[in-house]
Amino acid sequence: MAKSFNDLPGPVQGVILAVGAAVLAGATFYYFVWPMKDQNDRLAGDVAKLKAENDRNEAFKQQQVGYLNLIKQLESQLETLRSIVPDEQATDEFMKTVFSDGTATGTEIRTFIPGVPVTKEYYVEMPFTVRLDGTYYNLLNFFDRLSHEQRIMSVSGLSLGTPQGGGLGSYTVMKSETVGANCVLTTYYNKPLNAAPPPQNRRR
Repeated sequence: MAKSFNDLPGPVQGVILAVGAAVLAGATFYYFVWPMKDQNDRLAGDVAKLKAENDRNEAFKQQQVGYLNLIKQLESQLETLRSIVPDEQATDEFMKTVFSDGTATGTEIRTFIPGVPVTKEYYVEMPFTVRLDGTYYNLLNFFDRLSHEQRIMSVSGLSLGTPQGGGLGSYTVMKSETVGANCVLTTYYNKPLNAAPPPQNRRR
């Protein structure tokens, strides 16, 4: 019986060396390579998660930029809407607009009496009883200018006649003034958020 490795036959020594090498390689893979593979897989998973999160953040940043641009557009539109239908009554500004258009068209505004505001569901109507004097074309130009003003207003109850006998107070009618007109100019402003809703008609 052989007592040492060197005493073994060459083929046996080869087999033993091959088996030992395989066992050593397996042990090396199990104790060193396999844990590193697991660690590498975990790191790859972490990298994938970080990449996915980064992609989501980039997408959110792009959406955020889009939302900020949209907010700016909406704020600009809101400012435009506030000039068309203001949040407050702004009677002084409305009167300046009407009288300015009257002066620009040679139309005399004899009466400008505020009426009772009418509250609707989303806005408030503010009527003004108006007496006008001028020529027919003066009045046409006056109403045309009103229709092109930024603030919304409407004309109702229009009646034409002679320039004498209308309006309040004393004034002199010029020979050039051939037409008198009565009408109601109505402008609008946004209903206050804390305002009570308009009364509803109940059927009996």
